[in-house]
Amino acid sequence: MPDALASSLERRILQHKLLSIDVPWADEIVFPYYDGLSIRNLAHTVVRLLNGRPLAGRLGTAPLDPALWEPLQGRVQRVVLFISDGLGWRLLQELIAADGRFAQIIADLTGEGTLTPLTSIAPSTTAAALPAIWTGSSPIATGMVGTRVFLREFSTLVSMLHYAPVSGRHRADVLEDWGLDFGAFLPLQTLGEALSAHRIPSYLLLQKNLLGSGLSRLIHRGVQHVVRHSGYTDLWINLRDLLRQTRHQRCFINVYWDAVDSIAHLYGTVTEQALAEIARQLEDLRTVLAADGVADGRTLFVLVADHGHAEITTYVPISDHAPLIEALRCGPGGETRFRHLYLREGYREQVAGYLREQMPHQFASVCPADAQAAGLFGPDPPHPEAAARLGDLTVIARQGVGLSEKQQGPLATPSRHGGLSAREMLVPLLMRPL
Repeated sequence: MPDALASSLERRILQHKLLSIDVPWADEIVFPYYDGLSIRNLAHTVVRLLNGRPLAGRLGTAPLDPALWEPLQGRVQRVVLFISDGLGWRLLQELIAADGRFAQIIADLTGEGTLTPLTSIAPSTTAAALPAIWTGSSPIATGMVGTRVFLREFSTLVSMLHYAPVSGRHRADVLEDWGLDFGAFLPLQTLGEALSAHRIPSYLLLQKNLLGSGLSRLIHRGVQHVVRHSGYTDLWINLRDLLRQTRHQRCFINVYWDAVDSIAHLYGTVTEQALAEIARQLEDLRTVLAADGVADGRTLFVLVADHGHAEITTYVPISDHAPLIEALRCGPGGETRFRHLYLREGYREQVAGYLREQMPHQFASVCPADAQAAGLFGPDPPHPEAAARLGDLTVIARQGVGLSEKQQGPLATPSRHGGLSAREMLVPLLMRPL
């Protein structure tokens, strides 16, 4: 396993700075590395490997760092991208160092390939990250800048996972009944559409309850073949069979599995439940890739995550801080660890000053326009609604801290993501020829 390359890329990522943030813990912040070392670059790399050159439009113009993929140019006709939601690079490295059996699983899974870190995007959350992976564009371009976003079109705070208002009881995707056009909401070419235009088939292996969801309809446009699974065991059988069926075919296969993320949210990141899921998932993946009739000598298997996870030890409730309550014009958007605050006119400096004076060791705040200009949300041309959705103040939480709307009870989520700590921002990239 080429540890030297991984160490070199991790140093580059940690030295990469986009914004000067005046807090005592600024050196703990990891910025997205959109220019070649982020999940934004994956779709461009798939296009370059399968098509040999950029496609019409922009997909293919911003691939990963050449050291990661150029040696594979001309040798790949099938790319298999497995997205393990919530699997962080730092946690993976700790498991490798602590457990010889786990280290062997990773060594077997990597084979003659590479295991290196990438960065997620800002904010480091699924609702923003999956569109970035599937369009090769950053959040500023997709307009999908967080899990909760104020949509001016509907004058309400909306879940960008469920496409329903945050307040009240609503069925998923109810915004479509209110006029949301899923065909136009994400105004960018998807990877599936780009490949389809060049007659390169794409396959999606996805849990059946996620198929047809609003988010899936947005990002999976153009995918030609869908394979459903119901749970954990049939995932691996269906993946093995799909790999056998597409052997020697020029195509793209995507697999998404959310269990690391969902288990970490429920139990915590470094709990027995979460660690058992990671080990079992990677062990079963190793078994599938080693099965007869899977490899064909022209396949590239890629394992990546959309973000990592950070344990939460302190929730700071907005409801306990009258100056914050007074300033808000609606509930906070974004994530518990990366908030978009939508403020009343003239309150931005007051709120920024309050956070700076009262909680400098917990939160950093920045004007969204300054963050956008510095490239925090990506280098692409902005979505027409991006600025409105980012709100009036961006609040970044230190690792271990979350900014909640109210007091959290004993069942509060013990692990979150969305912020800019290394545990959330660094994700693994495993690339193995098969």
